[in-house]
Amino acid sequence: MSRGSSLRSTALSSRGIVALVAALAAATACVFLGIWQWDRTEDILAAERAAASDPVPLTQLVNDDGTWDNQNIGRPVILDGAFTNDEVLIPNREFEGQRGTWTVTRFALDDGRSIAVTRGFLSDGVVSPPILTSPTQVEGLLHPNEEFYEGANQAGSIVTVDATSLGVEWGTPLIPGYVMMQELDPTLLAADAPAPVILPPTVQVGDVPFPLQNFVYAWQWWVFGAFAIAVYAWWLWREARPRIPVSS
Repeated sequence: MSRGSSLRSTALSSRGIVALVAALAAATACVFLGIWQWDRTEDILAAERAAASDPVPLTQLVNDDGTWDNQNIGRPVILDGAFTNDEVLIPNREFEGQRGTWTVTRFALDDGRSIAVTRGFLSDGVVSPPILTSPTQVEGLLHPNEEFYEGANQAGSIVTVDATSLGVEWGTPLIPGYVMMQELDPTLLAADAPAPVILPPTVQVGDVPFPLQNFVYAWQWWVFGAFAIAVYAWWLWREARPRIPVSS
């Protein structure tokens, strides 16, 4: 039997088909894992570029359907409007070794839409100071919703900054995500009120190294995928070799 016929016969055998399916499954999984790591690299680079950008009005980033693109995570934004009396304290937070809460307040934009704003951190036992609802301008960083297990937020017990849950709590639809305030007009608080501590951003901002790890992982998965095909080809070639009888 010729080498070509032997290869074809081995490939079409039950063992050959099983080996091919296994190799293709492994290669496909590696390709998709590589794409996922590559997308992670792109997302990190996009967040770095967004964080280094000049502040822009939030309304310029929000699409017609009320959403905004992931490439704007960490983007400095400007809010024009006013704080409202809708407020929630997010428990079980820590800042510089102290336990406390995040003060999250609904901010009504001039165009009629609303978004949640984290005004800062308060230590346990400190009462959140009321904030004036007069027109103002706020600068902060745009964040996606916090993710936790499904059902974590219940009516009257909000534990994550999630626009959907907060919108239900306040009875007002919110723009997805939230803005982490970086500066507050002190005139919006009473003179003797304990202002919440401005929180550091929870997304990476400024100059950071190229995400080499994700980049390398992407190529690593693709190499693994190619290796799976190479192993199958080697196995097929080895199985198709003519058997030399062993002399007794």
